[in-house]
Amino acid sequence: MILYTTMPQEIVFAGQAEQTNLRQIDVNGVPLLVEMNGEEAKVVQVLSTNPMDFLKQETAPGQTLKLTFYK
Repeated sequence: MILYTTMPQEIVFAGQAEQTNLRQIDVNGVPLLVEMNGEEAKVVQVLSTNPMDFLKQETAPGQTLKLTFYK
């Protein structure tokens, strides 16, 4: 990506280096970028290359997923 701007790099990319609670998980074979919040995960981005995965309502960005961990 080429970005042409007169603004300083520090202003353009401010906040990019902040540590967030983002994790990559797979839900039913769909790779997702989620924001963790205890035992729940909010979908931030669908990382799949399959166009049909973007049509699934249960993994759409903004959805909250209840996580279950098996021992």
